[in-house]
Amino acid sequence: MALAAVLAVSLLVVSGAGGAGAQTPTRGGTVEVWAAKLETPCVTPMIEACFSGRAVNPFSYSLAPTVLAGAFRIRPDATYEPYLVSRADTTERPPYTLTYHIRPEARWSDGVPVSAGDFVFTHQTLMRHKGQLFAGTEEPLGRIEKISAPDSKTVRVVLREPFEGWRPVFFAIVLPRHVLAGRDYTSVWKERIENPTTGKPIGSGPLLLKSWERGRSLTLVRNPRYWGPHTSYVDRVVVRFDAALSPVDSLARGEVDSASALPSDLIPALQGTPGVEWHTGFAFSWDHLEIRLGKGGHPMLRSRLVRRALAYGIDRRKIVNDIFGGTVRSQQVADSAIFPPSSPNYRKNWSQYRYRPAESRRLLEQAGCRRGTDGIYVCTGQKLSFRFGTRGDSAIRRRTLDLVRAQLRGVGIEVVPEYASQQVLLNQIVPSGRFDLAEFAWFGPSDGQNALGLFGCGAPNNYTGYCQRRVTADLERAKRILDADEWAEALNRADAQLARDVPVIPFYWGVGVTAHRATLHGVPYHPINILWNVENWWLESDR
Repeated sequence: MALAAVLAVSLLVVSGAGGAGAQTPTRGGTVEVWAAKLETPCVTPMIEACFSGRAVNPFSYSLAPTVLAGAFRIRPDATYEPYLVSRADTTERPPYTLTYHIRPEARWSDGVPVSAGDFVFTHQTLMRHKGQLFAGTEEPLGRIEKISAPDSKTVRVVLREPFEGWRPVFFAIVLPRHVLAGRDYTSVWKERIENPTTGKPIGSGPLLLKSWERGRSLTLVRNPRYWGPHTSYVDRVVVRFDAALSPVDSLARGEVDSASALPSDLIPALQGTPGVEWHTGFAFSWDHLEIRLGKGGHPMLRSRLVRRALAYGIDRRKIVNDIFGGTVRSQQVADSAIFPPSSPNYRKNWSQYRYRPAESRRLLEQAGCRRGTDGIYVCTGQKLSFRFGTRGDSAIRRRTLDLVRAQLRGVGIEVVPEYASQQVLLNQIVPSGRFDLAEFAWFGPSDGQNALGLFGCGAPNNYTGYCQRRVTADLERAKRILDADEWAEALNRADAQLARDVPVIPFYWGVGVTAHRATLHGVPYHPINILWNVENWWLESDR
């Protein structure tokens, strides 16, 4: 749901074992990576059919940029660093132009320089297969009006209109024209990323795809001509699809060296596993409460006073502490509906909503509500009894509902639980608008990229029915801004208005885990890329 091209940073960097002092990396060895249930049908980058039907598949997100470098790469801090390019210049007036400057040293694994022709070829190839690209890609690529190569290391892109999201979408990977020209892109790389003439692996990233044994493993080897600061320290990385179902057991038995994008409920097991280190950080999910203002919701939820009373009547800090206190003590309440706390653009626009039951009751009284004999407020003949939809098969969701129910009961608002499976909740109840309150997590809307789709008037994923013209205008404007600071300013202005109107209540961003054996060094936390920074991984001794 609402797939984003942007990843965000670890907001909690917590190690489960003492870090070793500075050591000199050693070369050689094989690293085994746990990826059970993450195998994809094919490996062709950017093609939906190879994305395995999951909204977020860490293996899909990891393989392509590890083998095929892009113009930019997304750090674990929600910012972009130039990768194949040294910089990209922008213009703020028509014609809206992006000028990419390709690094002189960038080259393919066969020694051919990465050129502007490769960039042009990449765009032409993807647009030729635009109906087959993975979700959310076709429309942004269509914003390019013209692309040209003034010289072999310069690419000029003219946009139809300003578009802030160009970094993660345009040239997320770059294809080698000299090996793919005249080939059918959707079939030539289904099982290999290679030169189809020679059969040799091809790439511009730190590793190359050597072999794939379906159902078991995929083997990546060092790119000896990698143009970065250094080639990969390890000889090869084997991505294991047949590893034991439990990543903790696989690590404990030495079957794998690393496992990433794990749920936080594995932390207790990791804490008791000798020889294993782990790190936590931002996960690719935003947990929140949606409030139905539109048709199908309780009539009194159209009152901003009542919605603000809800926000003051819910103790979000207690919810976060209750869920994460035993494992991730530094987890934060989300005080933005657009940016995660890890983002450099994060502003605490919702910080006013701390648990203040007296303020909640004052707002209800201001709205003309009066407490009934059962202690529940009645407003214009409408009892404040709200249906609360959530997953019945999730202990965390049930616990959150229990906490909210008790807290709101204390301020005079009744909560009626409505449990459903995730499929029913997200595919039927929420899209139909037949709810008052609903708790669930959006996967992917990090760092503002999908804000318009969630909160804009009539937007496809706006299930609250909220429509505020100034918010929509700011969100629309943000989509057409090239300057990063102006973009963040427009989104934070919209977020501040959202906080005043309260169509949703932010709870927290999820927590993910990266774990690895203590003999493997250089593995950082990344919310979804299981091979992030792989060229810097190293083993204490050869495997």
